[in-house]
Amino acid sequence: MTDTLPNPLHPLHPLHLQAGAEFQAYADLEIVSTFGEPQAEYSAIHKGCGLLDMPQRGVLELTGRDRLAFLNNLVTNLTWDKAAKGGLAAGQGVYAYYLNAKGRVIADMNVLELGDGRTLVEMDGRMVEPVRKMFDKYLFLEQVTMTNRVGALHEVALLGPGALAVLDAAAEPKLGELAPLGSARVRMFDADVVVYRDDLAGVPAYGLLFDSAEARAVWMTLVSRFGEAAELGKRALRPVGWAAFNATRIEAGRPLFDVDFGNSADPDKSVLPAETGQFDRAVSVTKGCYLGQEIVARMHARQQVAKQLVGLRIEDDSLPMAGAPLFDEGHNQVGVVTSSTVSPVLSNAAICLGYVKRPLFAEGSVLQVPAEGGMRRATVVKTPFVM
Repeated sequence: MTDTLPNPLHPLHPLHLQAGAEFQAYADLEIVSTFGEPQAEYSAIHKGCGLLDMPQRGVLELTGRDRLAFLNNLVTNLTWDKAAKGGLAAGQGVYAYYLNAKGRVIADMNVLELGDGRTLVEMDGRMVEPVRKMFDKYLFLEQVTMTNRVGALHEVALLGPGALAVLDAAAEPKLGELAPLGSARVRMFDADVVVYRDDLAGVPAYGLLFDSAEARAVWMTLVSRFGEAAELGKRALRPVGWAAFNATRIEAGRPLFDVDFGNSADPDKSVLPAETGQFDRAVSVTKGCYLGQEIVARMHARQQVAKQLVGLRIEDDSLPMAGAPLFDEGHNQVGVVTSSTVSPVLSNAAICLGYVKRPLFAEGSVLQVPAEGGMRRATVVKTPFVM
């Protein structure tokens, strides 16, 4: 179902190459794993501001007066209130799933209402064109135009307690605090930028969307203006790679589409919204009908799921690999690890996200997992791991 992304060597790839970055594969892309100092990059996210390139993300742009009502009939969260005959206001946004008829997650997305006649639906870039085609099947007389903006727009993120200070110094007008998935249009280094808040690593974090033609100038100016050490090695901003980001987002208990949930290749093998651990964030239980809604409502009413995405803490700090099976005391497989990392702020504890079958997904359940040559205890714990 997924499309390939249009440019494996995305606009910032040459700059990252010049900076000595180490790369890793992400679908058909090469993304930065680290700029050579992963510990410093991790620290920047927790204590300062990390600048993360996100070429794997994409945008579906909707215009037309019926766009929010149209979306509301398709996704799991509320974009249009039929009773009030109004939708998301300018600068508001929601996180949502698009489901198939069986109620399984096809894609997750951030819906950002800009208030200028545009709604941006930000998601995994590989899913933009498949989702556009599926949405188009439900478009009849509504005044809606959908445009695939993959390749035309580029995204980077500022992550950390110092992110807002960098934004306020770089952008006009100053932002102030944004609500979760709140957005604003600003000017930054002569570029038009959409900024939206999404604390995907457990710290204040802001996505920046702009024309791909401006990507090089925006990145270079951010790094040159805020990335130099001002005193005693301190700097306002540091470029960071996937390794540091991935550790912090696992610490925050934030799952990723096609990593921790979802199945872009075969949606029928995907998960149900209640199994993702993100139900309250992604699903409105009061809105009307949308594709897959009957199944979602039935499961919510019963409050029973067959499996759940949970946090796991591993004994002896031995790190399981993603895909490692989880076993109960009778050596029956009851789950699987989806993501794992070592957490420096937890004294290098090994932590994971993974699926566990009912009833063993309850907090405190003890399982077994193969890690570093032996079987280790894995205890189900609350997420986020780090507050």
